[in-house]
Amino acid sequence: MTARVDLYVIGRLDMGDAAADVYCSEIRFDHAVDGAVCDRAIANWSRTLHLEPGASTDLDGLDHTMATAGYYRTGGWRVRITASGAVRYFAEATVGRRPAMGAPISVTRSGPA
Repeated sequence: MTARVDLYVIGRLDMGDAAADVYCSEIRFDHAVDGAVCDRAIANWSRTLHLEPGASTDLDGLDHTMATAGYYRTGGWRVRITASGAVRYFAEATVGRRPAMGAPISVTRSGPA
C-alpha cells in the first residue's frame, strides 16, 4: 500500500462569506487490487481562501481564487446539503497549474451531509 498527499476543498458561497477551505488529505492506494484507492484520510485544515475582491460569487470565482493561490481542482465540484440546510461544494485539488484552463465546471448533487 502506498499513500499520496493531496488536497480536499470544501467551498461555500454564502452571502458575505464565500470561501474555499483547503484541507490536506492523504490518499492510500492498494497495489494488491490494481492500485485502487482504498481510503482517504482528511488530515488537517490548511487554510481558508476568501474570494478575491471583484471575483464572481460562484464556482468559477472559487476556481479563480484557488488558481491565484496556486491550487487547482483535479475533479468536478460535488454539491451537498448539510443537516443544517447549508449548501457546500466538495472537490479534490492539488498544488500547481491547471493543465487545461477553461475546462467546464461539473457539479453533481449528493444527499444530506
